Amino acid sequence: MVFYSTKELPMSKHINTDSRLNQVKTYLLNYIEQNHLNDQTQLPSETAIAQTLGVSRNTLREAYVELEHDGVIIRRHGIGTFVTNSHVIRDSLNEFSPFTQIINESGYTPTFRTLTMNLSEAPTEVCDTFSATATQKVFLIKRIVQADKKPVIYIEDYLNPILHPENLDWGVFDGNMIKFLTTSLNISLHHIQSKIRAAGLNTELSKFLELKSGTPILSVRSIIYKEDNQPVVFSHIFYNSNFVELNTIRMIQNN
Repeated sequence: MVFYSTKELPMSKHINTDSRLNQVKTYLLNYIEQNHLNDQTQLPSETAIAQTLGVSRNTLREAYVELEHDGVIIRRHGIGTFVTNSHVIRDSLNEFSPFTQIINESGYTPTFRTLTMNLSEAPTEVCDTFSATATQKVFLIKRIVQADKKPVIYIEDYLNPILHPENLDWGVFDGNMIKFLTTSLNISLHHIQSKIRAAGLNTELSKFLELKSGTPILSVRSIIYKEDNQPVVFSHIFYNSNFVELNTIRMIQNN
């Protein structure tokens, strides 16, 4: 472990109040990069950094929370804060970003491949979500998202028949379902509701993620809604948990 004194911090004390948090994060990222800090290198104490930057420890800790969420640092209670070079792909549950963007920001090269695209019988939960009959065919897209040519996410997207998805120009689909539907149908999408559970990979899907049957994975069911609260896409997403983790930050209300 390498320790740095306050004098070695290449930081200015002049932090503007309007963007204090972002500036603190930028200074810390620059400090790590300029000093070529490696995995498990310990950062200076919170007191030292806060004094050098002229910010409160509360502001510094907010920056630490976001940097830890981004996989840049790890905090160990009673010991200190350390740089971490994690190769895990982190997807935030707090806000939506396209899978390819998430993979790219994690240091991998993303690729997207559509496996099949056709009308298909839908599971009961999909029919219930769309208020469709059990005999009604639903447009289904099966696709794979890769990181450095390694399959990390398998997706089944069911589209609400009211969209008439079979008539859309899927030749321009680049894997970003939100962007594609928004531009193709000129509609506004409002929110995504997701349910997450651990699962064992079944034999049928194991070939797509190139994992053994029974391997622990993250199974996510997501529904995309329009502004009028009408569901338009039901997605069943399977994450290779050896590469992907889902993160969220929940604030504690102090009464």
